Amino acid sequence: MNKLPIYALLLTAAASCGITGSRGNGDDNYFSSFHTFSDQKWIYTHPLEFTVDTLRDSFASDGVLLLSLRHTSGYEYRNLWLELAYPLNDSTLCRDTLNIELADDEGRWLGHGTGPSRQLADTVSHAFTLRRGQTLTLRHIMRMDTLPNIEQIGIVFFPKD
Repeated sequence: MNKLPIYALLLTAAASCGITGSRGNGDDNYFSSFHTFSDQKWIYTHPLEFTVDTLRDSFASDGVLLLSLRHTSGYEYRNLWLELAYPLNDSTLCRDTLNIELADDEGRWLGHGTGPSRQLADTVSHAFTLRRGQTLTLRHIMRMDTLPNIEQIGIVFFPKD
């Protein structure tokens, strides 16, 4: 049985409750970390850093990397462009460009929620290697310095069985 849909549902629930930091789910190689924007503004020059402080039973783990996002219905764009940077090894830094679609062609939000908030989880990689002590850096690369109506963003790693 594929546990990914169940994990995505739990991720959305955790994000809506404002959980931050690392949390375990019975598997020591699970990792999640969230950043909440108290003023609902993400400044381009303030990238977010997520440092892996779990992976208790191994130095590295392979699994699925998800991105979780909560935004207001006042967000003015159909998508969110992000850059995810992480070390591949001691000498190589990888930078992935992510296009997270938040609305369809008709302007309907793809995320779920009630009131002005919408939540969305998207898979970044089905084959991601996470290492203990590794720092993942996330920044928006939209065409504006300050991106309004972003409430919370986080990453979640589910180790493969």
